[in-house]
Amino acid sequence: MNPDASALTENILAESGVDGWWYWWSWAERIAVADDVAGAADLVVRVLAAP
Repeated sequence: MNPDASALTENILAESGVDGWWYWWSWAERIAVADDVAGAADLVVRVLAAP
């Protein structure tokens, strides 16, 4: 959640598949492989940033 823009809120999932663990957006799009915590966090910050 972006505390400066409450409309910018998202649920992030971590789920395993046939090719390992991944972070996922709630709309079923992959964010990053679960081993790439920093990469996933960077992407989430960019997406939830206020315009």
